[in-house]
Amino acid sequence: MQFTADQVWGLAVRADTLNQGYYKEPVWGYSDSGESKIIKEANKVLVKQWLRDNVQPTNLEVELGQKYRSYFNGFTLKALTGKINDFERQALKIAQMDEFTGRNMLEFAVISCLPSVARRDQARVDLNREIFASEQLVGAEGDVVTGVITVISSRFNQNYNKFKITARMGEAFVDFWFSKELAGELTIKGKIKALRGDKTTALNYVKIRG
Repeated sequence: MQFTADQVWGLAVRADTLNQGYYKEPVWGYSDSGESKIIKEANKVLVKQWLRDNVQPTNLEVELGQKYRSYFNGFTLKALTGKINDFERQALKIAQMDEFTGRNMLEFAVISCLPSVARRDQARVDLNREIFASEQLVGAEGDVVTGVITVISSRFNQNYNKFKITARMGEAFVDFWFSKELAGELTIKGKIKALRGDKTTALNYVKIRG
């Protein structure tokens, strides 16, 4: 069987939407009867199954897929300057493919993660732009600070078994490790661990107040 780039990228968008992000492996849970079951299938498995069944993406999914594909095609300049890593080089090569066959299992697996990667990259660019226009948190290393934060991201790190919290605190940006996921607006108390040159501030000994 042959598949167009629009079909493959569009179905990768569908999997990303269905799972609300990217999952390399299936997520298991329990049914009401207590039996284990898959509650979120791996994105690559969904994409490959839909391709086997010749499922067609919607016009909107195709449009979003073209947007993500265009993003990775934009890595051409990075490749020419040599400032490209192996994953980016692979993504660029796949983004330049117009047709696929049933033998492109590796490419299907890679494409299944690319919508999430592109979205994360754009969020990082947007955040860096905001940080550039922000102000450094007032204080010195070791100072105790108390204030209201607005959580921007809360990402679990398996190596530390904790969540890396990035937040806005007034006109400044702070980050710290925490034992559980955080969201929304919270009042915290902590100590300044480091004032970085990029205007961000690392905190430690953070506690949630009130």
